[in-house]
Amino acid sequence: MAMPVAVISHDWGARLGFDAAALWQQWAPTATYRPIDAGHFMAEEKPMDVTAFIQELVQRTPA
Repeated sequence: MAMPVAVISHDWGARLGFDAAALWQQWAPTATYRPIDAGHFMAEEKPMDVTAFIQELVQRTPA
C-alpha cells in the first residue's frame, strides 16, 4: 500500500511470539505500528492515546 497506514493494537501477540508490525509491514512497508495497553475497546479505555495516534497519521497524510 502506498498510502499512509497506521496500526494500533493490544500487544498480546508479542507474548505468543506473534510480530504484528512485521505482518502489517509486508503489505504496507512504511506502516506505523504501535502497541497499546488496552483491551478490545481501545478508544474508550485509552482515548488520549488513540487520538494522538490518529493525529500523527493525519499529519503524515498528504493533502
